Amino acid sequence: MNKFLLLGAAFVLASCATVQQNIDARKYLEKCKYEYDGLDVRDVHFSSGILIDSVDFTVKVKITDTTDRDVALDHADLDFFLDGNEVIQTKHKRFVRLAPQESTTEPIAATLPIGGILKTLGHRPETMEVKAKLWVTLLVGKDTWKTPIVIPVDYSMPVPWDKIDAFVDKKKKELEAKAADEAKSAAKNVLNKLKL
Repeated sequence: MNKFLLLGAAFVLASCATVQQNIDARKYLEKCKYEYDGLDVRDVHFSSGILIDSVDFTVKVKITDTTDRDVALDHADLDFFLDGNEVIQTKHKRFVRLAPQESTTEPIAATLPIGGILKTLGHRPETMEVKAKLWVTLLVGKDTWKTPIVIPVDYSMPVPWDKIDAFVDKKKKELEAKAADEAKSAAKNVLNKLKL
């Protein structure tokens, strides 16, 4: 009977320690610094001619461990909004462990269906908002334990139309050059046939 009481007491103490560790983990992760660190347009896809279909981009989030112990990010769920309208959901699945005072910049790739968004809204959206849920992993010595701890992060920024427009201009020039080459080739073929 005493063995069962001792086992029960040990279980209760371990449970309390785990609860306290989870509370500490949340407290430490909330003290960390989460910053929007820029957005890169990687590619623009066109549906026909130079009508934009979708845009591939990377949002960068900088995480700095401002505490005196290691912290870890297990993964992140992200929702993207344009002018307040939710447009896509994506995930960042890379485990990141940070030592005290260390920083990492995590690139999060996504594709926005701009063509459909422009049709739905009827105008170019002005603001992009990223709402993220960062899922925390508890570090206990060399072990890592997944937890239900979530740190919410919310960023708002202007839609990078300058970068998107630069891709569109580049595509226009490529299409014009291709059309000119095809016209020259067709004219050369016609002249060659006329000579025969």
